[in-house]
Amino acid sequence: MRKILLILVVISNLNYSYSQSLEDKIALKACECLKKNKEITEDIYRNCLTTVMTEVVFADKDPKVRETINTVDGIQNLLKKSNEAMIKNCPELFSKKPESKSDIFYADSKIKKAQNSYIIGKDLMQNQKYDLAIEALKIALKEDPKFVLAYDDIAVCYRQLNDYDNAIKYYKKSLEIFPEGDYALMNIGVVYTLKKDYKTAIEYYEKLIKYQPANAEGYFGAGKNYMEINNNEKALQNILTAHRIYTESKSEYTEHTNIIIGAIYQKMKADNKEDAFKKIAAENNIKIE
Repeated sequence: MRKILLILVVISNLNYSYSQSLEDKIALKACECLKKNKEITEDIYRNCLTTVMTEVVFADKDPKVRETINTVDGIQNLLKKSNEAMIKNCPELFSKKPESKSDIFYADSKIKKAQNSYIIGKDLMQNQKYDLAIEALKIALKEDPKFVLAYDDIAVCYRQLNDYDNAIKYYKKSLEIFPEGDYALMNIGVVYTLKKDYKTAIEYYEKLIKYQPANAEGYFGAGKNYMEINNNEKALQNILTAHRIYTESKSEYTEHTNIIIGAIYQKMKADNKEDAFKKIAAENNIKIE
């Protein structure tokens, strides 16, 4: 009987003695940056925080400090803690939440006719009448050509009809209006995977990672597609990151990442790359038992 090796992934707890003072340094300088702006938008907030974080980290003489941003996970952790420190150090700047692009672009249309047609289209989608839904959603777009939700849902309908080319076409139209749209980036990646165009799928998942580094779906999608092109090292790096995020959010998807990690281990072991597997796991502060 063939034996199946089960991989148990354990998230190691990290505790950096210097992290609090580092976060406060970043927070204080980032607050100064924000105070120079009349209005704090999402872009201004993100730019101040990330720019200052890089400056502070690279100005510190302690080599351990730089190690905090050697991994995507380390960057995420430091960003999160620095954000919390900012709220503590300059609460007056947070009386109004920074403008969210997602709230703007993933909103109902302000044009009544467009919104009414959209509602009809959504009802038809729920009843799996995708052809009719597409027609209703296209009417919504005639009334409101910048209606991102309508583009995304037309793409969903085409995907349900297995018309992948048109699904891609409408996800791209959505991304022309809102390049950071996580819904379109995630799902266009799925469609390219279904078309077995794994490299293009990876490009879109990596854009999702760029815009939303705390979203596990980008890493999960990229990792699965890297496996398809036999780049197991990058597959492992991405899946381990997804696993950590899923674990921290107590997501049931940790079961999926555990299985994929086991599959990657088997592939790398067969290629005599077991040491590389362990090294990548260790770099991601993950213990394999």
